[in-house]
Amino acid sequence: MIKNIQEYYQCILDNLTGGLISVDLKGKVVYLNPMAGKILRMESETCCKDTHYEKAFEFFPALKGVIKETIDTAKCVRRAEISIMHANTPLIIGYSTMLVKNHEGLELGVTVIFQDISFVAKK
Repeated sequence: MIKNIQEYYQCILDNLTGGLISVDLKGKVVYLNPMAGKILRMESETCCKDTHYEKAFEFFPALKGVIKETIDTAKCVRRAEISIMHANTPLIIGYSTMLVKNHEGLELGVTVIFQDISFVAKK
């Protein structure tokens, strides 16, 4: 039996097999799941929470561009790829974006869902 539905939803996000980054319309990172931290090789998933995405992802200009474009245009992308560098190693990231809206349809922010597809892309 589920006692706390909020905790249940949090566990779903925390256990996703892909990375998930959510940013509010002012650019503040609201959520970064553990897999996003692992894919981006960031020390802690909480390192950039409540930080502006431009600072949080300063070493990932392509990712910053995806977030900026989604916030600026409110257009979502289904299945695209970007290349990011980590420690001089290129990674191919497959991603999708979505708008976060409340029940009244008011836009609250944007979310990027992604996976490291470097190995798949090399085949």
